[in-house]
Amino acid sequence: MERKMIEGDVIKSPLILWRNEIVKINYKKVGKLTEYLKNNKLIICTLLGFLSFGCICWLGSEKTKDFGLNFFTEILGVFITVFIIDKLIQNREEKRNLPQKLAAYEDVRLYISRYISFWTNTFRECVPEEDPETLEDFFSEKGMPKILNYLYMDSEPNVTPPTKWWDWLVHNAREFKETGAKILDRHSNNLDPVAYGYIHQLTESSFNSMLLLTTTIRQSDIVSNFPRIKVLGNYSIKPLKEDFDAILGLSKWCNEKYIQLGIYSKSIKRVSEYSKIPKNNSLPKCMIPNSILLQQMNELKKFRGKS
Repeated sequence: MERKMIEGDVIKSPLILWRNEIVKINYKKVGKLTEYLKNNKLIICTLLGFLSFGCICWLGSEKTKDFGLNFFTEILGVFITVFIIDKLIQNREEKRNLPQKLAAYEDVRLYISRYISFWTNTFRECVPEEDPETLEDFFSEKGMPKILNYLYMDSEPNVTPPTKWWDWLVHNAREFKETGAKILDRHSNNLDPVAYGYIHQLTESSFNSMLLLTTTIRQSDIVSNFPRIKVLGNYSIKPLKEDFDAILGLSKWCNEKYIQLGIYSKSIKRVSEYSKIPKNNSLPKCMIPNSILLQQMNELKKFRGKS
């Protein structure tokens, strides 16, 4: 019996979902053909004009019949050479570059899966609210930025060996930057320009750069005796819309490439999918406690009163 998958009130089988993905790919192929014709419009119009001229000479008059036939066949040969043989060469090049494309896809898949996993787990460890419904909701103002309001920097994430969020955030921000830079360097010649741009956005993100400075800001506060409230939002800016677009864009890109490249490789894996997890009744362990929040707010108020 075919297993069913439920999306809201609609029941879809895996076969239907796969068919829908194939339809999307076919639409993209049509789009690529349209773009190809548009980019080569001048050449195509010129060749069609010559073909029409040759056809008129061939069929229009006995005097120009032989010339028209020869001219028509010569131009038709050029047409076949330029477009059909060129397409065959492109297909051969694409197959030759397939191992590099598969390697690039796998690196991007691991990168974005790690990024999504890190921030969704961080959200669940500190935000006392239900998970957003979808990945699009999470990477928007409805989701991820809430981490900045609740994450207590002196608390410990659920990792081994034990560490504080000060170090864990910097470690991951550095990893995202360095891994992204390696992907851009390693796959500069074969990575899709769209995916390349998304990874560059996340690698050079102002938000990620600020995370790398959290321990520096903390040390500066210690030196100047500044009693900053120790939640992430006081040490970092919010992610930008461009960051959210890059994350969602990479996830979508991976899903599309999974279908395209899956024809050639049975071992290819899909990007990690986001799923909402129900909250329990207890407060997250990394949320700043109210007592500490009030204490730090009073210390900050006193400090400002003195100055």
